[in-house]
Amino acid sequence: MSHPDLRERLASYLPFAVVAVVGQLSVALPPGPSDPGLYVASSLLLIVILTLIVVRRGMPPRTFVVGSALYMSSVALLTLASGGMESGTGLLLFMPVVGVALYGKHWESVVCVGVMLAAILAVTLASSELGAATLRRLFLTAAIAAMLSVAIHVIRGRLEESRARTERMFRHEEALNAAARQLVQLSEPPQITALGAQLALGIASPPGSEILRASYFRIEDDTVVVDAQFDQLGILVAERWPLHEHPAVQRAVESLQPVASQLDFDGVGPTVRALLQASGVTHGAWVPVCPNGQLHGVLAIASRGEAIPDECVERCVALGHFLELALSNWAAHRKLKEQAKTEERRRIARELHDGLAHELAFIASKTRGAVAGGATSREARDLAGAADRALDEARRAITVLSVAEPQSLDNAISQTVEDLGSRLGLAWELRLADDVHVPGEVTENLLRIVREAITNAANHGASEHVRVSLEQSGQLRLVIEDDGCGFDPDRQVAAGGFGLLSMQERAARVGAVLSVDSVPEQGTRVAVAFR
Repeated sequence: MSHPDLRERLASYLPFAVVAVVGQLSVALPPGPSDPGLYVASSLLLIVILTLIVVRRGMPPRTFVVGSALYMSSVALLTLASGGMESGTGLLLFMPVVGVALYGKHWESVVCVGVMLAAILAVTLASSELGAATLRRLFLTAAIAAMLSVAIHVIRGRLEESRARTERMFRHEEALNAAARQLVQLSEPPQITALGAQLALGIASPPGSEILRASYFRIEDDTVVVDAQFDQLGILVAERWPLHEHPAVQRAVESLQPVASQLDFDGVGPTVRALLQASGVTHGAWVPVCPNGQLHGVLAIASRGEAIPDECVERCVALGHFLELALSNWAAHRKLKEQAKTEERRRIARELHDGLAHELAFIASKTRGAVAGGATSREARDLAGAADRALDEARRAITVLSVAEPQSLDNAISQTVEDLGSRLGLAWELRLADDVHVPGEVTENLLRIVREAITNAANHGASEHVRVSLEQSGQLRLVIEDDGCGFDPDRQVAAGGFGLLSMQERAARVGAVLSVDSVPEQGTRVAVAFR
């Protein structure tokens, strides 16, 4: 037996032991007991009872019937030794009634009251008192003992219920704190909502009911999407359904307030009806989750049996607030990362503009001046073209890095054609579909094809006008046409033309096919079509 258990038992029984010893000693005071033999027997029996309380031998744990019976026998002997019921020592018989009511079970209290009445009857019949008072004494004693026992059991039950509720609250607070610590460590919304649903399954546990499911529903327009679900039955009828098919979820979404109710088949859609019939749930609670004031989804628990208590709904509301905080933190963190990325891109753009682009512009102007001044060597022309292309690449990089959001393909093509046309002295015409968004790799390769085709049209085809078309009817299609002198594509490939081969490789890299149609003196048409 451990020392804490012994101390706890002694502290529980000490008041009763003190009263019993004081009652025993009170009879020894003058004039003393009328029957010393019965007094000694009573004292010895009391010592046995006190010993049993300490070592708990001879009676099962938390069973007080045997001890109460022995103690009442001791009190009965003490009462007879002091002259009968009129001596007042019979009041000590109420002590076991109080003790059993405080620490024992209901049936033990009933037995204890019965033993008490038997002891009173035995003392009365064994003494010289009038038997006429026996029935009245038994009736009044039984009423008082029963009332005292019932009152103590009621108060004890309420105290135990309050203690259990407090312990549950502490456990749930610890669970919520643990949930908060876990949620702040997650970085992506799917992980956050999945953990929220898992925690809801463990936190919300109404007495008398059985939690069957905890879910997180993400709301997209008027559609409910099951983001995460933990189901004891393993049932998932559908991953999404229209919002109007579940009236309770719709009320939570429209009011942005928690909703708890019994599930009703009236008004539900076929998908939700099949789900309810398959799982057998009868009650539910739905808590909207609104990070930064904007609805993100609904945390839901469903059970069968008793209605979900308010305290369970309140715990789910508290968990919903943690989800809102975690989602808000994720959004803020993502925004900060985007801002940092944008600032770094702008810094690099400034460095390019103030350094490399200025130097390239100087080189390009000098080489163009040399060609315009009469330098006709191929090296001079090649150098001028290379400088212009490098300057164009630098300007394109600066533009891409300067914008906060990636450019759409049509805007990027428009800017590239305008820059090239102005520099090369070409007239241009644009027929571009609006707001075309493709991955960055696709945009970069298509822009290089446009630059190569327009540069070839100006430098080799002696073109005066180019037309660039971008179509998005079904598959994406890009066409560059010029009015230059044209060429023979087959002969150009056979001669090892690197520009044409480079355009074909770039088109193949992004899953497209490049075709070149050109006839001498009739211009050239370069088309890129996605499969």
